[in-house]
Amino acid sequence: MAQFVCKLCGEGFEQKSRYERHMAASHPPRATSAADLEEALTGIEFPKPKPELLAYASQRLPPGSAVLDALAILPDRVYRDAAEVGVAFGEAMAPGRPRSAEDVAASEPPGRRGGRAAATEAVSAAAVAKMLGGIDFPISKAELLAHAEHNHSRLADPEGILRVLQKLPQRRYTNMADVEMEVGKIL
Repeated sequence: MAQFVCKLCGEGFEQKSRYERHMAASHPPRATSAADLEEALTGIEFPKPKPELLAYASQRLPPGSAVLDALAILPDRVYRDAAEVGVAFGEAMAPGRPRSAEDVAASEPPGRRGGRAAATEAVSAAAVAKMLGGIDFPISKAELLAHAEHNHSRLADPEGILRVLQKLPQRRYTNMADVEMEVGKIL
């Protein structure tokens, strides 16, 4: 019997280094997403400045949480809704952008390029959040599509996002995290 057994797939290993290599290659940790941020902020009333978002989430999450780290790298400003938090997160995580709160604070102010621009140019969770900004939940797929079609002018190429939204399962969506989770399965 193997000394090290993967709890996810049951594969066994005699050496710890092979087990660790298996975990890194076969079951890498899931990256924090805009949906994770929205879930951590469920119940908060917007608009809120970044410090209040961090304080609220830190009451709900364990210290050292990747979601808290993600909130810490957001630009220091007032956020109108969870969709705006998602767009700022996409902007902060854009390739070539700094990854720590200190690096973000020392870098070019956000909003000139990155998540906001990417959210208008490509199919991504940030682009979906931008197109669905201001939506009231819970909402059906049909209502969600109608809202997206009404807000198509927010994006340079809304057709790709509309195609993705049309592939969503027919059901009621309770929040943006719920929508983004389903979009993530499609993308």
